[in-house]
Amino acid sequence: MKKLISLALAGGMVLSLAACGSSASTAASTATESTSTAESTAESTASEGKQLKIAFFMYENSNTFTTYIRKGLENYGAENNVVVDSFDGKSDQSTQTDAITTTLAKGGYDMIVVNPVDSGAGETINNLCRQYDIPVIYADRAPDLVGGILDDYEQAYYVGLDWSDPGAVQAQMVYDAWTADSSKLDKNGDGVLQYVLLQGNVAQQNAIYRTAAINELFEGWAADGTMKTEQLDIQDGNWSSDKGKDVMDAWNVKFGDEIEAVLCNNDTMAMGAIESLKTAGAFDDGNGPIVYGINGIPDVWEMIEDGYMAGTVLTSPYREAKIIIDMAKNITDGKDALDGTDYKWGEFGKDVRVDDVAITKETLKIAQDDYAACM
Repeated sequence: MKKLISLALAGGMVLSLAACGSSASTAASTATESTSTAESTAESTASEGKQLKIAFFMYENSNTFTTYIRKGLENYGAENNVVVDSFDGKSDQSTQTDAITTTLAKGGYDMIVVNPVDSGAGETINNLCRQYDIPVIYADRAPDLVGGILDDYEQAYYVGLDWSDPGAVQAQMVYDAWTADSSKLDKNGDGVLQYVLLQGNVAQQNAIYRTAAINELFEGWAADGTMKTEQLDIQDGNWSSDKGKDVMDAWNVKFGDEIEAVLCNNDTMAMGAIESLKTAGAFDDGNGPIVYGINGIPDVWEMIEDGYMAGTVLTSPYREAKIIIDMAKNITDGKDALDGTDYKWGEFGKDVRVDDVAITKETLKIAQDDYAACM
């Protein structure tokens, strides 16, 4: 799956690099510190040894999944004598870069963790870290890994999801539902699953690869005759519930009952799509389209229990946070980053990927237990 659509990725990276040219006029002071773990929390931990201080630069504090990563870092960090201070990038690369610049100049941190606004910002961030000789772990949203950004700086690492696997797991869930009983999904009885796809920001690798994984698997199943599909449309939902709802509103008008499945690159867009479908009365007869998301966030658990959402893919924020803290402790202790862990390096040699889990009503507790550690 890692060989998917190199050309599409290259196109996405061009868009991403172009986005990096946003105005640098935003003052560093606007990069407000969104949360700070109290010193007393870390001091009260049973862990021994030197206290580790990490600055976590979030791309957007209001993003649900990123907030759970932050809470995971704080909670697991507190258990391991690690203080985590978080800064909100407000979805603006200039704001985030200014915050990193100011924070590194002030000092006081052993490492920074960056959830980059723009995947093209890695070189600038690496140069700042090199200037102050401080390690950086890129988290969740990837910098330009394909372009060699981890090789550019010896102390640069990445922890996040496998780009394509969540899409592959989602596609497999659709396939399993179809092969189990296609009559439940095939409302018009034509032997083809008509679906729409809400993609994340098309300039980002996660969106590109998740979508590519779905397309590749669907093409294979269509070729062998086990599941024929027709993509009615694909639109950029920008990872947003509001945008997801707006796009779904337009689809309801254009396609109506033709839509048999709605595939979303994340849960937040799925939430907006479900709100739109409810308003349109798509679920009134108990025969609405199946809707799938990715992330497994608490906001969709009730939707899964009530049958509005067929399933999602758990992309564990706690597992991601735990890997980051464990690596940070090793790196700052002068050990190999993966020393004493069961983690494995990924395809770029300095990246660790988080496993994904299919979540339905029957397996919902897996997601509930995972997110409980991030609350």
